[in-house]
Amino acid sequence: MTVYSTDFEGVVIDKVGDKLSETQKKILSLMQQNSSVSAQSLSEEIGISKRKTEENIRTLRDRGKIVREGNAKSGYWKVLD
Repeated sequence: MTVYSTDFEGVVIDKVGDKLSETQKKILSLMQQNSSVSAQSLSEEIGISKRKTEENIRTLRDRGKIVREGNAKSGYWKVLD
């Protein structure tokens, strides 16, 4: 479910469900610095579990913020936004 916030005149100003968490912002930043970074390295750098890192990566992919170019072993992350 997506919730929209509006101004006083009823104009949509923001999709509330589209905001990135601080963790997701950190992941994007680290991917911009090192496009071949692994989920394990991200989790160690940020200080969260690998599973939570993978969930955040999946969310970023679903929102169209990142894509994986190439294969899992020798590919790289492309940050789109």
